[in-house]
Amino acid sequence: MVSEAKIATILIADDHQLFNDGLRTLLTFEGSPFKVIEQVYSGSDVIPAIHLVNPDLVLLDINLPNRNGLDIARQVASDFPSVQVVIISMYSYRKFVDELKKIGVAGYLLKSASKQELIACLQNVMKGIAYFDATLNGKSATLHQGDDFVKKFKLSSRELEIIVLMKQGLATPEIAIQLFLSEETVKTHRKNIYYKLKIKNLAELIRFVSEQGI
Repeated sequence: MVSEAKIATILIADDHQLFNDGLRTLLTFEGSPFKVIEQVYSGSDVIPAIHLVNPDLVLLDINLPNRNGLDIARQVASDFPSVQVVIISMYSYRKFVDELKKIGVAGYLLKSASKQELIACLQNVMKGIAYFDATLNGKSATLHQGDDFVKKFKLSSRELEIIVLMKQGLATPEIAIQLFLSEETVKTHRKNIYYKLKIKNLAELIRFVSEQGI
């Protein structure tokens, strides 16, 4: 557990530089109880960085290149029990949340969370209180439905991200901004999703994925 009286040192692991830098900016303010001491952009860099800087907290994305956040969280729990892990992800699926709770992560936030919620989460974690995004309740798929859905329709992790955002009502330009992609790339992914799911429009997509429990 991190002492409330000290400045909590933080390692940020997210492959989108703009989001990574944005987190650092959000946590850097006058009187902040946090200090970002390292930023990495690849899953393979997280464990070496922990060895190097020994942070109190790791803010970790699930979808990282070279090594995913689930595997990293398992190793951190095993090898660095004093380091607290907070997941910050686009994924709201129960399978991720349940697995990470079993691993023992200290918190889970969606990337749509506000600055105030981020700070509240980290302050709770510093006190030894687990903090999981309240909007996850009632919104996630069951433990295996997400995996089955992806395998059955041969979807990529990026396509799954985009499906989630489309269901949440985001348009192509908004998805492009949120995922740091071009609008043309998002349009291509949407076409591929419609082709794989054999549907024609957004209304059909929402109805179809809801029936699948996503």
